[in-house]
Amino acid sequence: MKKLLILLFYFTMALLTAAHTFATPLAQDDTVRVREIADLPVVDGKPDDRCWQDCTWQAIDQVWIEYGQTLDSTDFTGRYKIAWSSSTNLLYFLVEIVDDAFVDGYVYNSNPSQGGGYPDYDIVEVFIDHDKSGGLHVFDGIGNTATNWGSNAENAFSYHIATDLMPDGQATTEKVVCDIAGKNWGDYFIPDYSDHLPDFAMRQAEGKYIWEFSLQVYDHSYHAQNPSASRVTLQPGDIMGLSLAYCDNDDPDEQPKKRDHFIGSVWVPEQAFNDHWKDADGFGTIELLGTSTGVNKYNEIDKASIQVFPNPSYGTIHIRVPGAKEFDLAVYNLLGHKVYEKPSVKQEASTHLALTLSHLPNGLYFLNIRSDYFMVTRKITLVKNK
Repeated sequence: MKKLLILLFYFTMALLTAAHTFATPLAQDDTVRVREIADLPVVDGKPDDRCWQDCTWQAIDQVWIEYGQTLDSTDFTGRYKIAWSSSTNLLYFLVEIVDDAFVDGYVYNSNPSQGGGYPDYDIVEVFIDHDKSGGLHVFDGIGNTATNWGSNAENAFSYHIATDLMPDGQATTEKVVCDIAGKNWGDYFIPDYSDHLPDFAMRQAEGKYIWEFSLQVYDHSYHAQNPSASRVTLQPGDIMGLSLAYCDNDDPDEQPKKRDHFIGSVWVPEQAFNDHWKDADGFGTIELLGTSTGVNKYNEIDKASIQVFPNPSYGTIHIRVPGAKEFDLAVYNLLGHKVYEKPSVKQEASTHLALTLSHLPNGLYFLNIRSDYFMVTRKITLVKNK
């Protein structure tokens, strides 16, 4: 009987160990459902905007470096919320960090030998893969780098966001957003992607560091000389790869700086503890949802039948929405700023609306057409004669 009990004990422990091994929790939801918001946040580092109230917190609690460590909650805790807007064509982030020592002072330099130390400061990182294709994303694979480091550096983006701390209660809007770009380890540089985050604020308040920012999304065709050409038009149903992380330095006085911990929002296997910066295979997943109001009505309008022409335009855009009698129009620039608005447009069934935008500079814009029954965003390009 005693032997049977001993065997039963070891069998039970084995089952519990196996269950623990195979049930390792993901910090953020397996797929984060990202709500579309109508009320945009005021990006000021304050988490009190109405739009954030209905968004779910996602944890940043998986210790990637040193792998599997448990951190005391006074040393570090982190979480984030995410939303999106079809009107501005932006993702919005709210990140809340508790850190016992905030280490800032990073000085940007595109030369890797002088500006490559950003992971050794306290920074937030956003890893995004617009189509969740996965794969390497370090260099534009020239020669043998294609095998080891990828053939397209813009297959995914690793945004390392560094900023300096202001006095308690005050916010800063200054930041540097670093990544790696180039052909190979002998020919690479550190770009500053700060303009990919058109709105930004970080504020220290009540022992917490609140990071709030918007993010433009680009696809794998991104080119620094013409970034707008690869700007993604966000739509309900989009599936993207996305994780957040935090580099944690616990010693403000040390020289040179050295990162103590690296904490992410998704579980990764130990062999991939530090792969996010180069490989998108381990990114988490997000799905963009439509607005909560009138979602079931969207199907009453065939979005494919909505006509916006000519495009490119010399200054006048014609719009026809079959089946719709009234809708709102708004035009946003690449920074997500509203540059034109025409509410309550009434359209006869057999006609189209002429929208004059000749007062706007040449360039790429986003036209948002919305009613209680549908919502659609279209890219439009103005190429007026100079």
